[in-house]
Amino acid sequence: MKHHDRKMNFDLHTIFYFFDKMWKYRKSFYFFYAFFMIVMIIRPLVSIFCPRMLIDTITSSGDMFRIIHIAAFMILATFFINLAVSITDEHLSKIYYEDLNRLNEADIGRKSMELKFIATEQKETLDYIHSAKSGISNDYSGGMRGLFKAFALLICNLMILIISASVVIRYSLPLLLVFVLNVIVNTAMNNRINAISLAQHEKLSSIDRGYYFLLHSLSDIRYGKDIRLFDAKEMMTHRVDSYNLEQSKITKDQAMQSQKFLYGSKLDMALTTILTYIILTVMAVKGIITLGEFTMLAASGAAIAASMNMVLVQILDLQKFTRYAEKCVNFLENNDYEESGSLPCVCEDSMEIEFKNVSFRYPGSEEYALRNINVKIHTGEHLSIVGLNGAGKTTFIKLLCRFYECTEGEITLNGINILEYDIASYRRLLAAVFQDFQLLGFSIKENIISGDPSDVSDDKVNEIIKEVGLSEKVVSLSAGTDTCVFRYYDLNGFEPSGGEQQKLAMARALYKDAPVLILDEPTAALDPIAEKEVYEKFNEMTDGKTALFISHRLSSCKFCDSILVFKEGRIVERGTHYSLVSLPGGLYSQMFHAQAQYYA
Repeated sequence: MKHHDRKMNFDLHTIFYFFDKMWKYRKSFYFFYAFFMIVMIIRPLVSIFCPRMLIDTITSSGDMFRIIHIAAFMILATFFINLAVSITDEHLSKIYYEDLNRLNEADIGRKSMELKFIATEQKETLDYIHSAKSGISNDYSGGMRGLFKAFALLICNLMILIISASVVIRYSLPLLLVFVLNVIVNTAMNNRINAISLAQHEKLSSIDRGYYFLLHSLSDIRYGKDIRLFDAKEMMTHRVDSYNLEQSKITKDQAMQSQKFLYGSKLDMALTTILTYIILTVMAVKGIITLGEFTMLAASGAAIAASMNMVLVQILDLQKFTRYAEKCVNFLENNDYEESGSLPCVCEDSMEIEFKNVSFRYPGSEEYALRNINVKIHTGEHLSIVGLNGAGKTTFIKLLCRFYECTEGEITLNGINILEYDIASYRRLLAAVFQDFQLLGFSIKENIISGDPSDVSDDKVNEIIKEVGLSEKVVSLSAGTDTCVFRYYDLNGFEPSGGEQQKLAMARALYKDAPVLILDEPTAALDPIAEKEVYEKFNEMTDGKTALFISHRLSSCKFCDSILVFKEGRIVERGTHYSLVSLPGGLYSQMFHAQAQYYA
């Protein structure tokens, strides 16, 4: 996968990407955002100008009425400004930043479903997706709050810096230079600290993925039986502990590396404060400034030092945040979608699928999983695909479903390469039950229709449920087809047995009413006789449709029109059950006679 990573710098594209996204998502955000910046600019100005007015009034006129008014104004202004900052910041965080974080996470999920399927099986891609998620997480970058707030504080501190510097420069240029030197030193320190923090994120990305997978597995009831029966708890918790140790070591290393720069920053601030008060004291003693101006310049100096440091801190923070967040932007803007094609794929009365000299090998592998596959599949044909484990049966199906693309050769539908068809319309022709099929934590009805249940009549769903033999079970449930599968989101849901899950998966495939149906060893865990019954039932229900039955056992073969026998990625035999079983020395014949005791 190509990551299209940009140069690691202050990336305005990333900032404007999220500002534009927020504008499209919730325009009201910008009213509160602007208000937050205004009160943040006003807050330090009250501390700069009001004390001067108060002290000069005390030392000059002693007008008690005016003194009380100024003091009351300072207290009330400070209270209400701090209150406004706190409320607005909280409102932005809870209402807008968190919502945008969730929107980004949902977009990452959608994009993950749009990537080429083969890419999702590669560690590089899994790490890429994790980096995209962690790049906008509160743990690393501060999420959207970190990015937007850093930008707001940058603008606010620039304005405060300009106002404060204009005050100080009227009285003392040397004082201004002290603050500039302070900022230069602190910039260098913060730059090193941010570089160390980013390096930590790069190291932790792959560790975190394994860590959170294990935590999920430990709390997932689906793994409960195996963990208990095979006493795997100690192994898994030990692995979690090892991940914790790795994380702790990286975090500790970061703290140790950052410590000297933090100390340097604190020392620089202390020296700046000392020099500031020395300069101001000399000016006051010489009568250059009044006591009120002394206070104003001290506050202005502190504001300059703070705002200049904060400007550079926010620039460095934005640099850090955009380095994190650009991982999300890069992922969402990545163009490694599935190759869609453009031709509409219409379900015709006659469809011929042909594999022409098809070979395939997985990325990074030197060996071919399939080699020189040539086969035609005709409309309405029932085809059985058999072979030992690793023979290439499932790879054959994944190529047909366009999860993978041929390394060599091509697959055609009615003479046209399947890659030229629009992928969505092409996949509407296919329905499958895979060996590792997954049901969703939604209702029975939603699992079957994979869509909005309000748009579908119960009669059609109940008919399919009856066909697969689940009617009795569904009737026994208080909510019927509205009962949730599993108890992830609903404690009143039901936990289907392995056989019930297979029937639900078959119901989903049948409901789609696609012209091509595929059964890819979903019954491998059943005994041979039970498997044979499932395949025979599925064969009856797919009458008139093209059907492919994949198995390393031979329970699906007798009733099929033709059988493909795979061995080491090649088709070594093809024919009917009776022609192949009588083939002297043939692989199918050997497999059949070895399993004959199960098929009386």
